[in-house]
Amino acid sequence: MQKPGSANSENQQAESVPARTEDPPASRRDFLRNALGAASAVALAPLIPSPAEAQIPAGAPFANPAGIASKNGKLRAVMELNSEIQRSVPNVANKVRLRYFQGWDIDNPSVKAPDLSKSDAVTPGPTLRAKLGDQVQIAFFNRVDDKLFPYTFDTVEGHASHGCDMTANPGLYPGPDQFPNCFHGSSTANLHFHGTHTSPDGLADNVLVQVMPNNNLNEKDWMAIFEPIFRGPAPPTWNKMPDAYRKKQQADVTRIDKSLWEFDHHQIMAGQWPQYIAGAFPNYFEIPDYKSGKVKMGQAPGTHWYHAHKHGSTSLHILSGLAGALIIEGEYDQFLRSFYGLGDAYPEAFEKILVIQNIDPNQNLQRGSANNARTGSGQQLINGMNTPTIQMKPNEVQMWRFVNATVGSSGAGWVFPDMFQNGFQFRQTAMDGVQFSPANYKNQPFLNGQVPNARAVNKPGLLLSAGNRADVLVQAPATPSSSPVPFTSNGVTLFFVSVTNDAPNNPSVNKGFPSDTEWPAMPSFLKDLGNPPGYPHYVTFGWDAEPQRNQLGGGRLTSTAAGLLSAPPRFTIDNKQFEEFGPIIDQCMPLNGLQDWVLENHTTISHPFHIHINPFQVMEIDTPVADSAGGASYNIYKPASDQVWQDVIAIPPAVSVNGQAVPGRVRIRHQFVDFTGTYVLHCHILAHEDRGMMQLVRVVEAGQYPNACQANIPQHH
Repeated sequence: MQKPGSANSENQQAESVPARTEDPPASRRDFLRNALGAASAVALAPLIPSPAEAQIPAGAPFANPAGIASKNGKLRAVMELNSEIQRSVPNVANKVRLRYFQGWDIDNPSVKAPDLSKSDAVTPGPTLRAKLGDQVQIAFFNRVDDKLFPYTFDTVEGHASHGCDMTANPGLYPGPDQFPNCFHGSSTANLHFHGTHTSPDGLADNVLVQVMPNNNLNEKDWMAIFEPIFRGPAPPTWNKMPDAYRKKQQADVTRIDKSLWEFDHHQIMAGQWPQYIAGAFPNYFEIPDYKSGKVKMGQAPGTHWYHAHKHGSTSLHILSGLAGALIIEGEYDQFLRSFYGLGDAYPEAFEKILVIQNIDPNQNLQRGSANNARTGSGQQLINGMNTPTIQMKPNEVQMWRFVNATVGSSGAGWVFPDMFQNGFQFRQTAMDGVQFSPANYKNQPFLNGQVPNARAVNKPGLLLSAGNRADVLVQAPATPSSSPVPFTSNGVTLFFVSVTNDAPNNPSVNKGFPSDTEWPAMPSFLKDLGNPPGYPHYVTFGWDAEPQRNQLGGGRLTSTAAGLLSAPPRFTIDNKQFEEFGPIIDQCMPLNGLQDWVLENHTTISHPFHIHINPFQVMEIDTPVADSAGGASYNIYKPASDQVWQDVIAIPPAVSVNGQAVPGRVRIRHQFVDFTGTYVLHCHILAHEDRGMMQLVRVVEAGQYPNACQANIPQHH
């Protein structure tokens, strides 16, 4: 089923631009296509490189990213954001300047992951591995040299370095974009632990905090301040932080910009955590174990991930590779290891972690140096490698953990669905880090084509939008392969599998898949939610209808030196952009509130909806289809029970009927349990989020609802 509608594809739009007589500086047009989601109605293209790159020979042997694992109930790591060493990117001639994560075990600092003293090849951040009930203690340091990235430092209006990033032609970008909903501030960062059920405030999954760069900070001095924090319970308020940390932060933030500390002080006096932090931040939280009796929901064990999440910079950071896998283990993993006889830890011969990324070193749209390299951003890398080769024995079973850590924009938004149609056997076991129920393990709703994919592609199979994860058991054929087998996404090779008797030993050989009756029951906190009271709440994804734009066509023509180029539309949620009318909590719920939301998409682009802290069940997907009579109807997917849990769901695009949008819809059910605080929902096409497709979410104590909803709202970030 092809997506109805008359809008041009992005590639068609790009081809309409008159050819230059020479290449533009540092492929500005490539970045606008791949990061802005520039716009025609289809700002999302399949996850494919350009046709010239389609035939790629088998690459180097596959390797999991280096990792850091918890010990004795604690995951203790340093995560350093740096820019000191230029990195090598596959198929890019020159080394490029990237921001990158480098991490190591606090208690074993001699082993760094990745170890840049051995290789400067681009990689994801280290895989973090913990267990239910563990404490996560991460000393986060921002050591970026801001002088290497002009126009990227977050500060107050009126300061010389404040505002949107720029291009050589300001008419092209920032164009109509306005601060804070534009690309900006990408030297400032934080850590988002995507998929975790934990507090959104304080030292936990706090994406409203902004850790500004300080490449001269002394990590030894900061660690001496952090260690007393990590030895005790996580401080619940700023005033419970050590005096040494509070005083040093006040001095350092004031030195950067006095007005930033004035806002911090205002938040502290209101009982909030300060947003602006200089250089060093101690992430510290517990992964809730339902069996502890402390929580109503608990953390779902499975494949999650982490990435930088600073508004205005999320897409730029992802294009720099600032992401990594986060594996949280529990009974789900104990079952798999027991079934396959793997002992207490997954061997690499069995577990494959595939972090899918696209890299673009052009970090802030500045274009003016002839020395800037072509980016290679049209290619998709697996753990930093170009088409690596996985080794398997005949009949061997492996578990592949997929993480779509792409920016989600044009050329990089979707993976699959054709990967699972090449003679191997597959069983999906989890989606977005939540295991399947026995019924879904038996029925395989994604791989069997029961769940519609939001791009309305007429192919059954698992389709991952940006931010989605999937765990899949894979069994090799019974006979060796004569040559490496290509595994493709939309017809383009992502990696190869070589089936040979010489592959590393793996206890799973000839073991097959667990039977339907052997598959474990869902934990009680992940069983189907009950029916919520009242009517569903609507959240509407759209784009603006300025006179110079066609509401269902997208785009706005902008004059450039090269001719006419389509600028991206102005994306909205509930008919407004983030903070368009000033700071406001857009969605507020009482603690323990159970709600159905209907996510409506009035654009002809599929938008992946993501909300932090709590996963949701997908109750219904309504895909509009235009008919030959000029009307439209809906294809409806509505399982009666065992609805799949997700934390990212792509909303089907609208179709145009007589110039009006017939929206795509997804109905989700979620309960806001265990944690109060302020966090966000947004489109996981991260350029859309950076440019305003985001809302603030707040959960308050039931007795304070709704009075506390609009108190002490964080400012733009």
